[in-house]
Amino acid sequence: MSAALATPPRHAHAHTRAAAEPTLADVLGTAWSAVSDGVATECPVCAGSLQPRWSAGAGVVGARCGDCGATLE
Repeated sequence: MSAALATPPRHAHAHTRAAAEPTLADVLGTAWSAVSDGVATECPVCAGSLQPRWSAGAGVVGARCGDCGATLE
């Protein structure tokens, strides 16, 4: 009988790596939190500048990236 160590299955490490990465909800929630406070933040699509969009009287109603045009509403 051999005492060689077996290589762990590929999927065994996949869960560990995924847990360290932010979820889509985390990324969008962070972006929304910043723009709802009226602060520009990094676009989750292209890393450009995501600027808050204002409504007359309603405050911030969304955001638009000045680089790629992505919107957050």
